[in-house]
Amino acid sequence: MATFEYLSGPALNLELNSADSNTLYTSTRRQQAINDAQEEFADLTDCLIRQSSITVSCNTAEYMLLSSGTLGGSTDFVRLAAQGVEYRVRSSGSTWTWKTWVGGDDFPQRPIVWRNRAAAGWRQSTTPSDPTGYYIRPDGGNLYLGFDRPPRVGSSQLAELLVPYVARPAPMTSSAAQPFTVNSSVRLDLALYHRALPHYAAYVLLPLIGDEQGSNSQLQKFMGYVTRFLHSARPKGGQAVLLGQNYLANAKRGRGGWRSGYDPIVPPSQWS
Repeated sequence: MATFEYLSGPALNLELNSADSNTLYTSTRRQQAINDAQEEFADLTDCLIRQSSITVSCNTAEYMLLSSGTLGGSTDFVRLAAQGVEYRVRSSGSTWTWKTWVGGDDFPQRPIVWRNRAAAGWRQSTTPSDPTGYYIRPDGGNLYLGFDRPPRVGSSQLAELLVPYVARPAPMTSSAAQPFTVNSSVRLDLALYHRALPHYAAYVLLPLIGDEQGSNSQLQKFMGYVTRFLHSARPKGGQAVLLGQNYLANAKRGRGGWRSGYDPIVPPSQWS
């Protein structure tokens, strides 16, 4: 396992072909470049996923994702993870019995422009009911996650949103720190990809001596590790082709086609 001291020192010396840490490739620049590399790798690969929860209140349709009071107080949110958000409801005091738990095709993310097109006036509903999907809405310095309808949560119930998201790695500060550490837990499976960080750091630092060719070469080496990770993260075996609409599942649930979300032909009063 590579440490911050090793990555910003001997490992980076090799890529820069220089042990200078006082004049041009200062310790501060070296450490910043390694931390930048860690953040860039996590952003390009989605290798660092965290899951948090948001308590849902009855008839409250939107929740701010970037607030320190949301997502368990985490401030490392970058974007939602590909697996999507899930919604669940249980009786208060119960530790395991969930009355409702939906996700995937039963709880899809749809952009506001899609919802406006499919059902004009969908935001006017004030009657709480079980939400069937969600959207993301940026607004200035805020980012909101909202339901397609006001949620219905009984006085004796607890409702939650499970939010898996791509996280921003915490910058390393101590010499013994290791990349991709979250709350003192190190992602041991990412040890191989620690080798990518000095390449990106060299890509950042080599232009200081005007070596653009060397810098571009280091970026290519870094991207090779990114590609390697993405390839290894793919599910093994054959890949299934999925339809945009799961007609069989809808039929089993007694609903069809557009009726699984919003049907632009059927009036809102008849949506189920």
